[in-house]
Amino acid sequence: MQASSQRTRQVRLALMLILGVAAAAACVLALMWWKAPAASAQVAGEPTDRDASFVVRCDFSHRKQVDPIVSPGVKKSFHMHDFFGNTNTNRNSTLKSLRAGGTTCLNPGDESAYWIPTVKWTDSTGARTLEADRGLFYYRAGGKDDDAVELYPDGLKVVTVQGSNVTWKCEGDTDVFSSPPSRCSSGKLVLRVVFPDCLAEASNGQPLLDSADHRSHMAYAVMQSDGTMECPISHPKPVPALTMNVRFPIPTTSGTLTLSSDEQQGDPPGSTMHADFFNAWEKGALTTLIDRCIKAAPFTASNPKPSECKLIN
Repeated sequence: MQASSQRTRQVRLALMLILGVAAAAACVLALMWWKAPAASAQVAGEPTDRDASFVVRCDFSHRKQVDPIVSPGVKKSFHMHDFFGNTNTNRNSTLKSLRAGGTTCLNPGDESAYWIPTVKWTDSTGARTLEADRGLFYYRAGGKDDDAVELYPDGLKVVTVQGSNVTWKCEGDTDVFSSPPSRCSSGKLVLRVVFPDCLAEASNGQPLLDSADHRSHMAYAVMQSDGTMECPISHPKPVPALTMNVRFPIPTTSGTLTLSSDEQQGDPPGSTMHADFFNAWEKGALTTLIDRCIKAAPFTASNPKPSECKLIN
């Protein structure tokens, strides 16, 4: 009887140990799951008055099935796009033509072109094409050395890929998702796309404005052991970390979001989101913002962030 009781106690202790380890593992996994969206939100969220950053509002301009980066000169690109910023963006756009065009950006110095696949919403009432009612473009140091951040070279072309750099959220909520939610009680859906912020150079030291795949000349900064971000040796030129925040009014009932790029190859709804940037900033305007809003950080009560760095509605 005594031996049996001892064995019973040993079994119970073993079970308690196993359950304890399992519970601890579950907590760790839960914490990791919880922190992943938070990390994305930190990268793509709105900067504070102390951050090395500035923001420009550039609303929806027009919709066309053209792509002056991937399909320059082609009458019809692979899928439809929604354009923000430059009002003259077309299949033949160049730096010169963009600078000769107008802009929806509230800062007239930003004549750049930004675009994404056209977004559709389907619910019980049918399908409709969504039009963004607001576009915010955040430029920041992105954890890199503030003083090291350099100008985008004139005519730089950047195309992001779908992945962890794309997140979605309902305006007013804290939850961040890797795929678009099926419902927002606020009736406002926010897309965030983070662009790479490190640029490769040619053998002569000149920055590369583009590459054959339109992606490999750019890379994301890498986190270091001290928590700072640095550009990889392969892409040594640090440029501003650009985040594109686009807000779409949607019905408050449940539905499904799809993209014009999803339809191209039958991909899962919302899975192919990406964004393009064709730099046509007026050099003087961009230089001033980088100097006053990024290089002048950190901002404090005695060194406040200048008003031109903040959002102008």
